[in-house]
Amino acid sequence: MHPTLGRFPSLIRMLIAQISDCHVVDPGYAFVDRVDSAAGLRAAVETINALEPQPDLVLGTGDLVNDGTSLQYDHLQSLLASLRAPFVPLPGNHDDRSELRRRWPDVLTPGGPDDPVDFVVDGHAVVIVALDTTIPGRHEGTVSSAQLDWLDARLAAADRPVLVAQHHPPSPSGVGSMDELCGFDSGDRLAGVIARHPHVEAVVCGHLHRAYQHRFAGTIAVVCPSTASQMALELGGGRTRYAAEPTGFVLHHWRADVGLTSHVVPLGAFESWLPSWAT
Repeated sequence: MHPTLGRFPSLIRMLIAQISDCHVVDPGYAFVDRVDSAAGLRAAVETINALEPQPDLVLGTGDLVNDGTSLQYDHLQSLLASLRAPFVPLPGNHDDRSELRRRWPDVLTPGGPDDPVDFVVDGHAVVIVALDTTIPGRHEGTVSSAQLDWLDARLAAADRPVLVAQHHPPSPSGVGSMDELCGFDSGDRLAGVIARHPHVEAVVCGHLHRAYQHRFAGTIAVVCPSTASQMALELGGGRTRYAAEPTGFVLHHWRADVGLTSHVVPLGAFESWLPSWAT
């Protein structure tokens, strides 16, 4: 039996679709001059809308637009307008905190441009605690001592399983150029907080434009692929470059008798050549 079942016997399930690193640019333009990031997000929305059952919410873990401009957020919202499930955004290093707060005032906490966008999404079987790891104007990430105190208090107050959501992965990926230029410098301090709260089911994040998982602070970190473009797997170092690989999103399925299961869902048209299993 999963350890959360005894603590939360009345809860059954929750389904969360996580998208990340959409890098929406101005209409008619391409991300990195060659990628139609709008088409990638449009495909994600269509795929998520076709899911049955529908997700309880869609979580966007940052870099939703590429340059943080008002025009790009207009474009982003037009692409998300047809989502059947509620959308919950958090900032990445390419986002603008003030624009996010202005566009989603019912979800995000108020504050100025220097105030991190930390917030809690409650009312479901799983509590989402969102932590803003961005540094305005920089690619790398961090969290302050005040943010960690806030996180510790929110985790202590949660009476159900929790997903901690942030943009930057909490530990180095092994992709040398990304770790050196765009890493997260607060992993040990974050781990010290999360390790005190065994009901944290996972830390879910994006930023790296690759799907991978690793153990972290007694739980697991799940890194979501980009809906726009994938980063090349350069474990031996080398320069940062993109790869011609399928984009995608992650579907997190929490059940009281199992816990969290996370599925990577690739985007695109794939030939169905295998026969169905006989019944």
